[in-house]
Amino acid sequence: MKYFPVHIKNILVPHAGGVLGDKALSYAMEIAKVSGATINILHAVEPLPSPPMTFPRKEYDKIQQEITHEENMLVKDIKGELQERVDHCRQKSININSIVVRGRPEDEIMKFSKKHHVDMIIMAKRRKIPGIRGMLKLGSVSRKILEISDKPVLILE
Repeated sequence: MKYFPVHIKNILVPHAGGVLGDKALSYAMEIAKVSGATINILHAVEPLPSPPMTFPRKEYDKIQQEITHEENMLVKDIKGELQERVDHCRQKSININSIVVRGRPEDEIMKFSKKHHVDMIIMAKRRKIPGIRGMLKLGSVSRKILEISDKPVLILE
């Protein structure tokens, strides 16, 4: 193993899907190869809003069941997508875990970070604005994590 100047054991990669999340994962993989760290790839599913209480009870319950079913199907699909990334990392002898949670992404990222003693967070910003203007216009999740995390945060474009 190569020498890595910082002791990193646990990397968190919040992954909202797509190319940008994969770019963050790619960076985490490079650091994990050198440091021997474990990558934790996290996807937070925001709960779908409940129907208004103005519906009759039977109709409200039916709509709520449909929403719950859709959320469950979404979680299942996301777990499948993350498993492909996990398999890819494991083929390269990188320790990795995938986690799908329900809740606001910024809350779930910070909760996981604290509970699992994360040493570094690597994430992609969603907006593609270059330069200083881009940093000033970070997405709400990346900005919040940058503001409240007491761990190093690497934000990629």
